[in-house]
Formats: sequence, C-alpha cells, structure tokens
Amino acid sequence: MQTIQLLEKNALTDSLFHLRFSRPKHWNYQAGQFARIGLALNGGEPVFRAYSMSSNPIEPTLDFLIKRVEGGTLSPTLTGLEVGAEVLLDGEAEGNLLPSRIPGGDTMWFFATGAGLAPFLSLLKDPDAISEWDTVILALSARGVKEVDALADAAIQTNHKKLRILTTTTREPSPLEGRITTLIESGKIEELAEHKLVPESARTMLCGNPDFIKEMRALLKARGLISPRFGNPGQLLVESLW
Repeated sequence: MQTIQLLEKNALTDSLFHLRFSRPKHWNYQAGQFARIGLALNGGEPVFRAYSMSSNPIEPTLDFLIKRVEGGTLSPTLTGLEVGAEVLLDGEAEGNLLPSRIPGGDTMWFFATGAGLAPFLSLLKDPDAISEWDTVILALSARGVKEVDALADAAIQTNHKKLRILTTTTREPSPLEGRITTLIESGKIEELAEHKLVPESARTMLCGNPDFIKEMRALLKARGLISPRFGNPGQLLVESLW
C-alpha cells in the first residue's frame, strides 16, 4: 500500500470532478485499467473503491473522473479533499478493458455512462492502444446536458483523429434523448454512427453503472457480441463502476 497526493482538483459539474494525483515511481498501468483508492473514514479502517485512470500511462500523474454520489461511502469525502491531501493506493493496476483481448473488426465502440468515460479517455490518449481500428465511436450518456457536455469536451480534448462522439441525456431535453439501450434497439445509434453493431466488424467496451452493464450485455449478446472466455475470442469487454 502506498500514499499519493492530490495535486489538482477541477469541478466539471456540481457533482463530477477531475482529480489529479501524484504517481508513485514504478507504479505502472495500461490504458483502460483501474486503481484502488482509499481513505480511513472517521478513524476507522481504510475504505477502498476502484476508479479507472483517465490519464495516458506515460504521464507522470494519475488522473481520475469521480462522481460524487450523495450518501456514498467514499466519493463525497474524496471529491471534498483539498489540494495537498493524501489518499491510499492499494496494490497494482487491474482491469478488463484491454483492447488486445478483442482483436479484429474495423470499428471500436465505447459505451459509457457518466464517469464511466474515464478508462476510454485513457485509451484515447494512448496512441497505440486502439490504433488497429479504423473508426472509434464513443456513445456517451448522462442525466443532464451540463454533465454530458463536460464529458464530451474531455473526449474531444484527447484530439483522437478517428473518434466520433454520440451523446444522449436521460433526464433533460437535448438533441438526442433516451437511454443508450433504447437507442440501440431503435436503430438510432447505428444510424447516427453509420456503422453496424455486428460481430464481423464491431468490437465493444462498456463502462458504467451495473444496471446499464446488465442491459447492454444482454442486448449485445442477442446480436452475437460476447466476451472472450476460456481462450475463445470475443467482441465485448466490460467494467462496472461498482
């Protein structure tokens, strides 16, 4: 277990924060992976949660997108820290969102809800991580316009030349409204992306809340897109936010 220091904090919305921490020497990770961050709350044992890095693995810092969940165990305290505060970093980097696990196809799809964008920012910043795909499509959902716009801006700032972004809101009016699953079922996502979600061409990654993950898994499985298992190839990788 190691200690890392908060170097910078930026509020993207009232509840969504970009936190930048120091990075221990020799603590390495691959784009798409997560770290276990923790704090001792109220003098008790440390509480840890997994947060995906949003930074490029070659950068000297560890960056995270963290959503403050009211009533949450760790996120309210974590997002309330002042610059200079220290937190715990437990173990090594982990995670399933490694593109090398799902080779083939010509289009990489990223599906994210809220702060689930973080690992995809890391992948977009790493020039080698997704270089084999001709097109990268990010379908991004959030409750409101301010949050989805802030997240989309973060993706745009990666300057990835192959990236196409589709944003949708679920609680406020916007040019594209509705849950990602509903928009896939209606064909709207594929129409706007001008690409098909089929196993021959598509490789897919999911990161978001558990209900979203469950529904998306079932929806993509019905289309023949499945996770690699026991050495068998697949087209789908998944990381749940909790």
